[in-house]
Amino acid sequence: MTSLQQFMDLKTFGIEVVLNRRLAPGTVKRFEFGEIAAEERSGIEPGFEQFLKDRSLSGDATEEEIEFLKMLKFKRRRPSPLYYYRELQSLRDPLHFPAPEQPTGSD
Repeated sequence: MTSLQQFMDLKTFGIEVVLNRRLAPGTVKRFEFGEIAAEERSGIEPGFEQFLKDRSLSGDATEEEIEFLKMLKFKRRRPSPLYYYRELQSLRDPLHFPAPEQPTGSD
């Protein structure tokens, strides 16, 4: 086994690169290449496009929330615009994503 094979994931062709801190700022970089089916490479989901067009569903969505919803992928079933609205509400639910505890300052 060569030194390159020790750091390379042959299933995804993943590799981690550690940059010399004197030559390039930054930390470890990971590059991955994987096979995906043709239908997974298609554009935006039709239900997502409808969600974006319906301002009553998507009107107050932030750019970060839109990017998250855009990344959702489905193999066989196609979600409706209402699915994306409900997913948006789940993202905002404090029960799902509680705020980090703030230090009280007393030890």
